[in-house]
Amino acid sequence: MTVLEVKNPPAPGSDEWRKVVSPSKIPALLGVSRFRSQYTVWHEMAGLVAPEPIAEARQDDFDYGHACELAAREYWLYKNPGWRLSRGEVAYTNDALSFPNLATLDLRASRGRTRKVVEVKTARDKEEWGDDGSGEVPADYAAQVIAQQHITGWTSEPADIVVWFQFGKPKIYHVDYEPRLAAAMFARINAMWPSIVAQTPPPDLDDSVSTYETVKAMHPDIDGSTAVLDPVLARDFLTADADLKTITKRHRGLKTRVLDAMRNAQHAVAGSPEQKIARRQPGQRGSVSLYPITKTDPDSITTKESNAA
Repeated sequence: MTVLEVKNPPAPGSDEWRKVVSPSKIPALLGVSRFRSQYTVWHEMAGLVAPEPIAEARQDDFDYGHACELAAREYWLYKNPGWRLSRGEVAYTNDALSFPNLATLDLRASRGRTRKVVEVKTARDKEEWGDDGSGEVPADYAAQVIAQQHITGWTSEPADIVVWFQFGKPKIYHVDYEPRLAAAMFARINAMWPSIVAQTPPPDLDDSVSTYETVKAMHPDIDGSTAVLDPVLARDFLTADADLKTITKRHRGLKTRVLDAMRNAQHAVAGSPEQKIARRQPGQRGSVSLYPITKTDPDSITTKESNAA
């Protein structure tokens, strides 16, 4: 196995970048990403749809993240005396893999001849990051970091993820390298790679926003023709649309009642013992947004009376 440092890696979004497997793409290709679907990333890598252009707001998020990396670097060094960190991103490729690959790391930690992966992530709070209170790293970020360890070969030390929260202190999460999991991950990518090169067969459609936007982008024209739909699909579509209108109205009413009950509170709880229900946080243009705590099981919300029974 030969691991080489790439001094001038391709820019994200470029045609060269599109053709390589990177750890940031692996969670989606494995179907565990919360943000992008397997269908979307497969089509981008196959060259069948252009990567979504980076909007100004998204670029601002990237700029904010790069600024946070500077502070996160110093924080990590304070917490890890005896270690050194690179001044910025470093990139590596592993020629033992059967497909083109590129692992770009936010930071490279070193102590003597030992190396380890250090990533920096930003989030508004732990809920947005994906920490349900267990302290475990969300599956998509864990897959990304394990892929970085696998490509670089830096597996003797746990990888670290410094999460820079807008509300609260930063936290360092640790990810141990799991060789059996890594082998399974890369075996799936290896099996998928020929279909990406051949541009067929594509992954199955799914119900994610990412896939919906990708399908729209693949068919931007309207030629005036008529498509004949499967009757079951047609019925399901119209029924779901009617159901959506009904549930949207009910949902809006319930959100209004929750907001009214919360008044100026940031968090809402209910039940005995108390369960997290919702949180309020600043939205755009000075507004306030309400977010449900979706990890809470509605059936777990009980009263003292029902507990006693």
